[in-house]
Amino acid sequence: MSTAGCKTAKYDAGELQASLQAETQLRLEAEDRLRRTREDFEEFIVRAAHDLREPLRTVSAYCELLARSEPQRADSETDQFRGYILDGTGRIQLLIADMVEYATAASDSAYLLSIDMNDVFREAAAGAGQPAAVVTLDTLPVVTGDFGKLVKVARHLLDNAARYCDKPESRVHVSSRRDGPDWLFIVQDNGPGIDAAYHERIFEPFRRLHGRQYPGSGLGLAFCRKAIESQGGRIWMESEPGHESSLFFTLPAAD
Repeated sequence: MSTAGCKTAKYDAGELQASLQAETQLRLEAEDRLRRTREDFEEFIVRAAHDLREPLRTVSAYCELLARSEPQRADSETDQFRGYILDGTGRIQLLIADMVEYATAASDSAYLLSIDMNDVFREAAAGAGQPAAVVTLDTLPVVTGDFGKLVKVARHLLDNAARYCDKPESRVHVSSRRDGPDWLFIVQDNGPGIDAAYHERIFEPFRRLHGRQYPGSGLGLAFCRKAIESQGGRIWMESEPGHESSLFFTLPAAD
């Protein structure tokens, strides 16, 4: 190769390296802006939730005080209206709590630990709402994750199974198998099943396939997806009407 050719090759390589460094810097700056935007959004949600809870508590408290201060004027209609007010404020408070949980699902996951998934599901089952599902577990593995968030994920999955079960007793079985560098978890229930058209929609925020027929904010499975993905996993459903549902999620193995 001629001297001129060598100089041209060196110049091209240097130019390419400079361009690569510039692109890398732009990517890092974009990631930093995205991180700060996410943190600002989380802080906004948490502060707004705090400020919204206070007037709701005031409404509930004064509603109760009115009922106590004038019991002789109470009648069935007054009690009914008071019930509507307390039910409405209660549902708003629940929605606010679920919004904060969802908004912060991906935060503080930079330091992940070795987590025994047997402990996760046992704690979730112990704190599940009513009616509670009957939960059985295979021996589950140890993964890398955030214990608190994984307990919330498991609790949402168990609550969902119990809430939508059309049988006298809701049953959930949790198993696992190795999937390359990850562990794959299978959460199988005995519910009515879900049409394939809704398998992705159920993970979208505020998606409620049954309207207000069942309690809830429509954020439980959305939280699960966000929390699992923030810990290096993924989550999806396999089901069909009239058959049991299986919800799958992966997490990095601890070994």
